[in-house]
Amino acid sequence: MNADTVRFIRSEGVRLLTDLNRELFLNFSGRKIETRIADIYNSRRELLEPELFLSCREPASGDEEARARHRFISSFLAGAFLGGKSSDSTDRILALEAGVQFRAGGRSLTIRSAKAALLSEPKKHKRDEIAIGNPEVLSGLNNLCRRKLGIMTECSESLGFGSYGELLNATSGTGIARLREEAKKFLADTDYIARDMLGWYFMKKMELPLKDASIYDMTYLFNSAELKGYFTKIDPAVLSRTVLEGMTLSPAHEPDYDTEKRAGKETDGFSLPLDPPFENAISVYPAGGIHDYESFLRCLGYSLCFCFTDPGDDFEFVFLRDGTLTDIFSELFGGLVSEPRWLRRHLKIDTGGDFLDFVRLRRLMTARLDAGRALYAHELFGSGDPRDLPEIFSDIMSGAAQCKADGRSYIAEFLSPLSSPFRFKAALAGPGLRRFMMESFDEEWWRTKDAGVFMSGLWSRGGRITADSLLTTAGLKEPASETLVRNFEETLR
Repeated sequence: MNADTVRFIRSEGVRLLTDLNRELFLNFSGRKIETRIADIYNSRRELLEPELFLSCREPASGDEEARARHRFISSFLAGAFLGGKSSDSTDRILALEAGVQFRAGGRSLTIRSAKAALLSEPKKHKRDEIAIGNPEVLSGLNNLCRRKLGIMTECSESLGFGSYGELLNATSGTGIARLREEAKKFLADTDYIARDMLGWYFMKKMELPLKDASIYDMTYLFNSAELKGYFTKIDPAVLSRTVLEGMTLSPAHEPDYDTEKRAGKETDGFSLPLDPPFENAISVYPAGGIHDYESFLRCLGYSLCFCFTDPGDDFEFVFLRDGTLTDIFSELFGGLVSEPRWLRRHLKIDTGGDFLDFVRLRRLMTARLDAGRALYAHELFGSGDPRDLPEIFSDIMSGAAQCKADGRSYIAEFLSPLSSPFRFKAALAGPGLRRFMMESFDEEWWRTKDAGVFMSGLWSRGGRITADSLLTTAGLKEPASETLVRNFEETLR
């Protein structure tokens, strides 16, 4: 790839991602229903030619920076090609999720606001109604998603890959096959403790036998009114200061925070770089409870990865990041909601009794769900028969959750532009990185200036810092399930 081509990719890449991310933020924050994703891609047609990707298909050479540069550019070009080809489907999916309303559980809901309702609905029969939703709407969504996945699979094959999963593995460097094996081991090794503790808490707090419980019941259990008394209405400015002031972090511009309720807003918090480092946005749907705090802190960890970058750096290092790296920082900061010292210092929570066990069980089940998603994504993005996917999804996710999973929810979340289906890799890295932070700085690393200097130094390198280089810096080996299992065994005695 010659220098003129690289300059063209950088110039057009900035424009494409700036327009795309702004449009996606408006839709997922519930401000805009009808999107123009297809128009944005069509305005950059020359960037979407498969020949551009094929011109950098050769393995990268050189030092770590050169390899990261090559991987980011090739990943961006593959994503642009697939995204452009499937953009009509994306527009229709986003409009349906954000704008089509239906009645369930005595409420008027969208597919997105239904997720928030499940977090707070105390009556099981109403949760069941909300979970069922409108079968016609959900069927329409699944049809659109199947069409989009079909297009992405065909495009992947046209680029020389056997499946979309194969392309994703090659361009992301995730190591999907190894992650699949680690997810299997983790689920097997934590089955007993998860089933035993989850069943006990279901009976104690909801008088619900585990055999009758669904994932939606578990969602409510871990965000129930009992925890809302500890986790009051979120104040993003105050919550962000526990991190920024605690570590004396001074980004050029703090992220913009959106915590308004809107019918078409994504329930799970998300962050997007709009014009890094000057403009990064965080959106959290205020469903109430620990969910809001964890979502916000996860988003803050993600956003900070873009807040210290040099705006004059090359496109690939300003706008693009290793997905596992951003997942790792999301995991690190989101995990503060289960750190006793942080809870006592900033939320004045007495972590005695079974409170901490309950919060840590919640974290275990989150890790198990992430492991299940990694297993299922391997199937979904492979070359299997799509007719079997609902049953495969139900089997895998029911096993991971230890309660019933609805097979109809087998595809949409995995094709979302916000999706991170392999974030279980970050969960594997979590215990080692937390131990490194405590040993290098303080048990309360989140309130030490030196930890802030360390992190801002990493973030200032932009896309040059990858998950692998972070783990090497921390003196950590390739994350394995045994470490994560041992961490839960030690904390859930």
